[in-house]
Amino acid sequence: MHAYIAKQPILNSARHVVAYELLYRDSLENTFPLINAEVATERLVYDHLLSSNIDKLVDNKPYFINFTEKSILNGLPKKLIDKPIVIEVLEDVPPTQSVLWALKKLKNDGFTIALDDFIYSEDWLPFFGVVDIIKFDITLTSFNEIKELTPLLEKYGISILIEKIETEEQFKQAKKLQSTYFQGYLFAEPEIVLNDINKPNLEIISVN
Repeated sequence: MHAYIAKQPILNSARHVVAYELLYRDSLENTFPLINAEVATERLVYDHLLSSNIDKLVDNKPYFINFTEKSILNGLPKKLIDKPIVIEVLEDVPPTQSVLWALKKLKNDGFTIALDDFIYSEDWLPFFGVVDIIKFDITLTSFNEIKELTPLLEKYGISILIEKIETEEQFKQAKKLQSTYFQGYLFAEPEIVLNDINKPNLEIISVN
């Protein structure tokens, strides 16, 4: 039986890979399939993270996983408590008290928390004491807007990850903002990997 997954590296300012984002795929087509995000998260967890040697895929580095509101409230990340994951809160998750409480419990369990495709609103301020990393998509939030938020994020000790970097100039601007992490096609596109979960050693075969 084959399961598909895509990985995209996350780098530091020296262009060293420090982590990966893992993305669900259901074929060799390198796009998110037309399925519910909740189903995609569950399949990623059960088909890959709980049933294979994922450390081989990510070169023993941490990996970011997208989680929906329902999966966070249901405690799905706790199944991965022994894995070096970063809980990436999807951009459509609302800043409710129940989500905040669930993230606080996950933080207390030792998880790293990131907000995906973040667009600032005051409703998210209570979360800043819990969040470790905020991801900014520069097609949605400008460098100037990120710069304005930087003092507030520094106050809470939140690291910045700037994604969708496609040019050297964008990378240069991102570094000026003291961003800690960088992601985008300038460095690498998501790479599809085929995981043959029938094999006892769970051989992972790159198909790119």
